[in-house]
Amino acid sequence: MWVMVNFILHKLLTILIHFFLLISLCLGVISAHALAENKPNRIISLSPSLTEILFAIGAAPQVIAVDSQSNFPKNVPRTNLSAYEPNLEAIASFKPDLVVLSYDIGDSVKGLNLVGIDTLLLPTPKNFSEILTQIMVLGKSTGNTKKAKKLIIDMEKKMSRLTMLREKRRAIKIYHEVDENYYSASSFSFIGSIYRILNLTNIADEADKEGYGYPKLSPEYIISSNPDLIILPGKTSDHIVKMIKRPGWKHISAVKNNKFLRIESDIASRWGPRLTEFANSIVDFLEPN
Repeated sequence: MWVMVNFILHKLLTILIHFFLLISLCLGVISAHALAENKPNRIISLSPSLTEILFAIGAAPQVIAVDSQSNFPKNVPRTNLSAYEPNLEAIASFKPDLVVLSYDIGDSVKGLNLVGIDTLLLPTPKNFSEILTQIMVLGKSTGNTKKAKKLIIDMEKKMSRLTMLREKRRAIKIYHEVDENYYSASSFSFIGSIYRILNLTNIADEADKEGYGYPKLSPEYIISSNPDLIILPGKTSDHIVKMIKRPGWKHISAVKNNKFLRIESDIASRWGPRLTEFANSIVDFLEPN
């Protein structure tokens, strides 16, 4: 029951976040320039996650260019633009009327605003509620509010269904391995918030004292935590073979019972509409029937 209550609280929190974030937009907090009053028709996305959201809410005809890492859906106007090393001159050459981005590297927002280009900075969300908020903000900012609301409702329904399937199940322990340096995703990250909603005990939470979201664990910590399931985004079967051979790992429950879940990296690392696919993959693995 507490899982469903937790999900309902998430939805209430979403409403509050929507309210305050939209106020921030009106006050010009998110962008140095006020967003264009007219519907933008030459949008550039410098964030794979935001690109996926834009296309999901029907803004595809308005998007003229996306960064080099944006690869979904297949028909995105992919370019050599970099989200991590933004070239302001190259961006300006497309004559955009709005640039959406998740990272303000090198004061990109200020630089673009100085040459008269409106920007919308939506940083990495910390939970599922903030993801829904960003969808609504993008919908309002691009004139696609109706489709944004529809997407939000659809994602909420999918997560609600998955939550109900997991509600009365044992809260098994999971370890999410980001890379071979033992970085993981705690509940202070949007990925970790999905685990919490699905009634999964994340071993990274105890180690993330500062709420960073992606703490670095130690092999000893992981072994002593004894996770029941190991989630491996973007990893191959060869990675599992190497993992099994790590000193002491043969004693971990997930290793002994061959409980490894490999998931496509993009689905597990982007906060777009496909995040519900990530959640669904986990539930399908745990609840095969």
